[in-house]
Amino acid sequence: MSSPDRLLLVEDDDRIAEELRHALAAAGYRVGSASTLTQARERLRLGWSLVLLDLGLPDGDGLDLCREMRAAGDDTPVVVATARDQDAHRILGLDAGADDYIAKPFDTQVLLAHLRSVLRRSRGEVVQRQARVADLWADGESRRCGRDTREFELTPLEFDLLLFLLRHPGRAWSRDQIMMRVWGLQGGAAGTRTVDIHVRRLRSKIEDDPADPRFIQTVWGVGYRLEDPRGGAAE
Repeated sequence: MSSPDRLLLVEDDDRIAEELRHALAAAGYRVGSASTLTQARERLRLGWSLVLLDLGLPDGDGLDLCREMRAAGDDTPVVVATARDQDAHRILGLDAGADDYIAKPFDTQVLLAHLRSVLRRSRGEVVQRQARVADLWADGESRRCGRDTREFELTPLEFDLLLFLLRHPGRAWSRDQIMMRVWGLQGGAAGTRTVDIHVRRLRSKIEDDPADPRFIQTVWGVGYRLEDPRGGAAE
């Protein structure tokens, strides 16, 4: 029988922390707690299956902890649980390296479903094949991407966008569709700007000439599509 997953709960509200500890323990998790960034940094050294992270902490922003973990090569899954519920906040969290983002207040069963999903992905239980068009590729399991043997360093949002487009070559997607299908966020004016910004950044990293892109094409009046520059069928 496998040992239970160990979760580090980083939450400064005593009432919320107590409720979450009971719910997580009842679901079979072993739970450790921290109420400040300082405590969380110390307890990260103990090793965890997942970090459930609040953002508004007494001594700083929880996103700083997430950024520090990723910069140090710590790939422990991070699920952000916070009252910051705007799309811009979700994007900041995912760009900081979080694996998932859930806004308070939330139903406990919904939170547990998010945790199970992230843990499955972290253990490689959700196998995603490599997607490739011409010499451009992305691997959803290892989250590596590149052209031929040259690899790119992308943010989590940039990678998700590239992988999505590679899996649907030749199909045009509206900006609202991209926001919902790739990141699970609502569109609108802010969503349109967000997609345009990430497409521009992605082009700057994968295209030979971002001003004259060969892969990610603008579909005027619609959005974007990924094309095979050779004109052949995608793999």
